[in-house]
Amino acid sequence: MNTKKIAKIAGISLAIILISLFSVMGVIIYDVMSYTANGFETFSAEGNVTGNALVVYAPGISGQSSNAALNIAKELQNKGYNVDLVGINNAKAKNTSIYELIIVGGPIYAGKASSSVQAYLNNLKPSKGTKIAVFATGSDKDVMKNSKLLRSEVAPLNNSNSFKIDAVGKFVSGENNNHGIVAFVGSFI
Repeated sequence: MNTKKIAKIAGISLAIILISLFSVMGVIIYDVMSYTANGFETFSAEGNVTGNALVVYAPGISGQSSNAALNIAKELQNKGYNVDLVGINNAKAKNTSIYELIIVGGPIYAGKASSSVQAYLNNLKPSKGTKIAVFATGSDKDVMKNSKLLRSEVAPLNNSNSFKIDAVGKFVSGENNNHGIVAFVGSFI
């Protein structure tokens, strides 16, 4: 093979690798997956109804946040709540007036909550007395040992927010998080 052909093949290969890398980085940085989060599902409590809960999620690339949100919704249903499970891009996520509990969550990217979760929290206007909980999914379990760091990573708020966050939780990729979800839900109901 001549040198020109080898250089051409190497150049094309490098270009493909760089385009792929930039595409993946774009999906992560611009939180593209949150734009697909427009699902809606209701879980009705059986028996006595304790209240109404809204679980809003940004799915992330792996879908782990969607699974965590679903399991949180089911746990709240088991505790007697009527639960609306709503994708962060669904219009129903904006109407929070009928809920006693609002739970918001999504993935952690580069040590910060996804941009869609940050924007949602910064625009959230809950009714007085509404309890707010925030969860995140990610791979770094060491941050869970430091509550201040956990809160800053999972639930970053700007100074204009007029509400407090009652609970934060993080669920680690590749682990069985069932006990963590039960404990998380128990921390704010």
